[in-house]
Formats: sequence, C-alpha cells, structure tokens
Amino acid sequence: MELSGQTIQAGDQVISWVGAANRDHAQFERADEFISDRKPNRHMGFGFGIHFCLGAPLARLEARVVLHTLLQRMEHIKLAPEAELEPIQSAFVFGVKEYPIQFNERQAD
Repeated sequence: MELSGQTIQAGDQVISWVGAANRDHAQFERADEFISDRKPNRHMGFGFGIHFCLGAPLARLEARVVLHTLLQRMEHIKLAPEAELEPIQSAFVFGVKEYPIQFNERQAD
C-alpha cells in the first residue's frame, strides 16, 4: 500500500511515533514551536479515544500550578549558558534528560 507517498510492503515494520505526530506541519501551524495557548491543539500527548490518559486532568492542573508559581517567584529564566542538552533515548518520549536553568529571584513588592 502507499501512505503519504511512501510504499509499505507486506511484512514491513511500521512504527507509530507519537512525538512526531505532535510536530506534524499538516496539523499545526509553526509545529516546531512550543505555543502554550495553541488553539486548536490536536496534540496526542495524553493519547486519544479509549486510550486517553485518565491522569490528564491532574497532569494539566499540576503543570498550571507549577508554572504559575515558577513565574510568580522567578524572572529572567533561561537555559544555563554552558548547558549541553542530552536527549532521552526513546522511541516514545521526546525530550532531554535535564534542562539546567538560571534565573533571578523576583523581588517582593
């Protein structure tokens, strides 16, 4: 069969790479950029259909609380200048093992 111009023969192995799906230029304008308020956002980060993650609402709440707290207490957050990012070696996760930052603590008003 042919899928998006690629011929797949009987017996060929096919891997569904969810991380790649979340960067699909056919689905997302500026797909390689992190846009926190992207709408619509048809990402597959929590699965889909009957495989949708039951913990997704909790994960979203935790992220909202952490980001709000971080941004309230710190400013000028950036990647540490000498940092070398080491990718996570995985077919299922797209990311780095650690992301060292530097910041200034926000002064109380």
